[in-house]
Amino acid sequence: MENGDVLIVSKLDRLGRNAMDVRKTVEQLAASGIRVHCLALGGVDLTSPAGKMTMQVISAVTVFEKDLLIERTHAGIARPRASG
Repeated sequence: MENGDVLIVSKLDRLGRNAMDVRKTVEQLAASGIRVHCLALGGVDLTSPAGKMTMQVISAVTVFEKDLLIERTHAGIARPRASG
């Protein structure tokens, strides 16, 4: 791909393994002048200001979900220990 091209993906998970990987991929493409549109997000251009904000919100939610999973796992391990 080259400067001025547009990459259209059906879903964000087509761009990377996790939210951080997707963000890095979009940033690398944007640095090369390639715009990225995601159909699952209404065709938003992820390299535009609105698209960047969307990516930040998705990243924040991903971190939140990961933290909740860790918290629940720790609570699930602690409960049997406490009851002996």
